[in-house]
Amino acid sequence: MIIAVIYFIHVIFAAYAFCRSYQNDGWLQAFLNLGFIITLFAVSLTVCELFVGIFIPDTGYRMQIPDNQVLLFLLKISGFYAQQGTTITLTPKDSITLLFVAVLEFFFYRFYFKKASVTKIA
Repeated sequence: MIIAVIYFIHVIFAAYAFCRSYQNDGWLQAFLNLGFIITLFAVSLTVCELFVGIFIPDTGYRMQIPDNQVLLFLLKISGFYAQQGTTITLTPKDSITLLFVAVLEFFFYRFYFKKASVTKIA
């Protein structure tokens, strides 16, 4: 679920950046920005997956089913959850990688797409 939401946010941002670039700078710059966003996402996803893979294994973590119903509900909707009998497997690597990518891209694009302040000379 978290993975789908993050991908959806990236698609919305790419459409927004494309439309904004088209209105301000024209077709060529809009397609160049779209290609830049796609390339940066692919590269940052690969690099962040390498770093997250150092700390979180691909197989995930096994644990007993918690007795707390609220915690069990949160685990089920998180996308990390897979039940096998009385144990569950938590596999948060992909979600954490995408969260890390989204945070890095937020700060990068905030700087990249910031409007340039124009100073008027009197």
